[in-house]
Amino acid sequence: MFPSPGGAHPPPEELFAGRYTVDGALPWGGLVSYYRASSEGTPLILCVMPMDVSQSISAEAAFSQLAHGLGSIRSRTVPRVLDAGVIDGVPYLAFQDTRGTLLSDLLRDRPLSSLTVLRLATEVLDALDAGHAQALVHGDLTPQNIIVTRGRHGRLSARVIGMGVVPLLRANPEASAHAAHTGSGKHAVAYMAPELFGGGAFDASADLYSAGALLHHMVIGSPPIGWETDEGFDDVPGLPDVIRRAMAKRPLNRYPDAVSMRAALEWVEVESAKRNPHTQDIAPWLEPSHIGSIPVAALASSFPPAQVRSSHPAGKVLTTSGARPIPIAPIVIEELDPRLNRSWRQLTLLLVLLGTLVFSGYWWKAHTAPHETTVPFVLDPNAPHGD
Repeated sequence: MFPSPGGAHPPPEELFAGRYTVDGALPWGGLVSYYRASSEGTPLILCVMPMDVSQSISAEAAFSQLAHGLGSIRSRTVPRVLDAGVIDGVPYLAFQDTRGTLLSDLLRDRPLSSLTVLRLATEVLDALDAGHAQALVHGDLTPQNIIVTRGRHGRLSARVIGMGVVPLLRANPEASAHAAHTGSGKHAVAYMAPELFGGGAFDASADLYSAGALLHHMVIGSPPIGWETDEGFDDVPGLPDVIRRAMAKRPLNRYPDAVSMRAALEWVEVESAKRNPHTQDIAPWLEPSHIGSIPVAALASSFPPAQVRSSHPAGKVLTTSGARPIPIAPIVIEELDPRLNRSWRQLTLLLVLLGTLVFSGYWWKAHTAPHETTVPFVLDPNAPHGD
């Protein structure tokens, strides 16, 4: 009784009756269902998870944490979450309206130009950086989860969807029949880091592996199967080295984070522009809006900058009235949060220490106060009555 691509599920018009007006399905993602919808005339996108959390409080808590993490992201490369909730056990997200074409559709015709590849990959890494800053791992970074839009001047931009969905399903098999799903799209397996096939946990390093496979796919036209040649990278000769490091078999040999890999790509663009200035654009970090992240003096160097800082201010989920919106504060379950027991132990220790100090104060006052001489009161049997 919950949505699943290709399976029986409540019609979205029925599921969101009285809350959203559903306009039609979208061919996005692979594990979740996306719909164009509107609320009081405002267009938006509905993302319906293939889960039933009514029988699993841990799954509902995990979805709540995912929704709040996504709602805290403030990056133009990730659609902004406007609402989230659970209806009849079905979790959903509502985010700002996004128009564009799936990257997988663009890659059906031919490989992309080197400049477009570097630009889109840089924005995908910015999206990963924003997610990782909120402790969210994408887990399913494939062309099926990247929306490409065209700006006013014809410049292509990327927006990443589906962040955190696969890790959520894998961690809660009791709530989803798709827990063993490998990912979205035809070549999903080619984007998975090797450690995931052995039962390894989803982490930021696995996302960077997928980003390396994505780079190869955009330049060559297909995801890598092994690595034997550098053909096809004439315009960006330094790109194979970036891909090799991102797709290293051992996670420790990959880039330490998305920011470092993004800096390496931007430096490849600078070096490529020196060789072919008519086909390359200036690197994003040299634009005025990014001038604070990498010193301009680094331009004279032969190596990419050592560090680039990321800034993604925190936000919050803007829930509205309706059928069971998620709580303002994420659900915390005692057995899921080991810090809870530690907090109780610390509180108990603090109370014991406070009691000891109070008792010691009383004891010290009782033993240091001056002793007063008291006159015993004795009745005189010879005293006359009335005296």
